Amino acid sequence: MADYRIETVRNGERDWTARNDRGAEVRIAAADNPEAQPSFTPVELLLAALGGCGGLVVDRTARTVEHDGLRIVVDSVSRPEDDGRVGVLRVSYEIDLAEGEDQAAEKLERAIRLTHEKYCTVSRTVAHGARVEALGPDGTTLFAGG
Repeated sequence: MADYRIETVRNGERDWTARNDRGAEVRIAAADNPEAQPSFTPVELLLAALGGCGGLVVDRTARTVEHDGLRIVVDSVSRPEDDGRVGVLRVSYEIDLAEGEDQAAEKLERAIRLTHEKYCTVSRTVAHGARVEALGPDGTTLFAGG
């Protein structure tokens, strides 16, 4: 597994831009900040990471199954008792397979299971619960959890 680095810089109040080393950018802002639209919220980026990771892995694990029409929808479901966290991340794989495509459906279902059990780094990290460390400007660890 490769290591990654993202730089996030402030554009203004509750308005940030994240950049990777390859030059891609994504705007991150509060959903209720009209001056910072279009943008993603941090939770939406997590959902996008799950869907994108799932799609990239299924492209590898289901090569023999025609899946150009595959759509991945990721929903967050939270309850008051989840205490400021997302309670459930639901990843739905939607595709119309032709009648009688039982073998293709089985292969696709296997690929989806393998995606989350073995190959999707994002899904496996969320399920496992990665350690989070927050370092202050002087390098001091201000928070460590997980």
